[in-house]
Amino acid sequence: MFSLALVGRPNVGKSTLFNRFAGKKLAIVDDTPGVTRDWREAEGWLFDQQLRIIDTAGLEENFDDSIEGRMRKQTEAALAEADAVLFMVDGRAGITPLDEHFAAFLRKQNKPVILA
Repeated sequence: MFSLALVGRPNVGKSTLFNRFAGKKLAIVDDTPGVTRDWREAEGWLFDQQLRIIDTAGLEENFDDSIEGRMRKQTEAALAEADAVLFMVDGRAGITPLDEHFAAFLRKQNKPVILA
């Protein structure tokens, strides 16, 4: 089954979209960044196509053993499982320097990337 990983900065709506694709509330949605700390997956639908959706904690810039560093490792593990990536940005905030940094990172992953 085709798998799609939802990635982006924390609090850009990844879990909300995950719940929409899954058709039920499986992921916690909160205004506080960092609520999702690992990745979750479910079967869902995009139009008439069934797929496996992977909700990630978000891309973080930490590489240590902090919570943010562990969140990044979880996101990288989810990326390894995915066939394609839906890179989400906050439309109200616009493209941030961190978004640009993560876009460059995603280009190196050798996976199709869709910007949302």
